Amino acid sequence: MRRLSEEEIIRVQKAIQVKEITSAEILMEIYDHYVSHLEKESAANFDQELFELEQKFTYSYCHALQAKLLKATKKDIHKTQWAIVKSYFTWPRFIGTLSALILLTYFWNNLEGKERGLVMVLPLGILVMVFMGIWFQSYQKVKKIKKAIGQKTVIQSSYFSNVMIQFMLVIGLFNMFIHIPKILGFEDEAFFDGIYFIVMSFILCLFYLTYCLSLIETWKIKSKSALI
Repeated sequence: MRRLSEEEIIRVQKAIQVKEITSAEILMEIYDHYVSHLEKESAANFDQELFELEQKFTYSYCHALQAKLLKATKKDIHKTQWAIVKSYFTWPRFIGTLSALILLTYFWNNLEGKERGLVMVLPLGILVMVFMGIWFQSYQKVKKIKKAIGQKTVIQSSYFSNVMIQFMLVIGLFNMFIHIPKILGFEDEAFFDGIYFIVMSFILCLFYLTYCLSLIETWKIKSKSALI
């Protein structure tokens, strides 16, 4: 096995760059495949072997791999988060979950009107910080890959892409909860003391806390092997 020359590495990089791959995982996998395959061949066969690789790893094939990975990572993240949430109701973690739920219910019942809406910003703020932490760690990992491969276009982890989509959905849900009452004209103090607001704000706060905790645990698990 030989090492590719600098000129050969540049040709490999250019061949991959034109495919416009945005998934860091797919980009790294294809680059490693190209290099490892070409290192097994002699320099005289470089052009022919590179041509054959290009016939297999076409633009459409690479993007199909990218779409497939994006779907798989989404399923993987959801599966992991759901498994973590279910673990909150298994022994002995159930004791902690029940205690936290009782404390949250007691705390919520002692809040008044708009205070409940303001308190909901806290778990959302925690979620923002978690998201920024995931972004920074993923950025650092992807940055190393871009430098090693010579990629100049924007790329990101497929895992991070799915986390970002979920985060945007959560923010959208929060905005709907805030703005729908205003659109319907329910802005008086009586509305904020009504059963609808009390129940819905409690459910959303509980959802945000659960989502945040499960996302942190998912991040810890996946960061050991994934680019997040």
